[in-house]
Amino acid sequence: MATEIREFRQMIEAAQRYLAGGCSIQELNGRVAEAATASKFWGGHPALVQVASDWSTAVDRRWNEWGHVQNPLSENQFRSWLVQQLALLDPEA
Repeated sequence: MATEIREFRQMIEAAQRYLAGGCSIQELNGRVAEAATASKFWGGHPALVQVASDWSTAVDRRWNEWGHVQNPLSENQFRSWLVQQLALLDPEA
């Protein structure tokens, strides 16, 4: 029986909506933060914690809200990365 952390499913769904134009980078950032918090709170597998960390870094590099990122991602780079991540995390995507 597989255990699913609801916040990870919501993160994946937000990523799918982002790619379809139905989700902002701000909303995606919030979903990623929720997944990161949940994975730590529930004592998630280290792989889940790493995925959440990687996603957080990528979203931050794309959003670059405060201009603090030295190597931001372009929209095309971010979308390509997101498609790759979804293929790994959600085989049904």
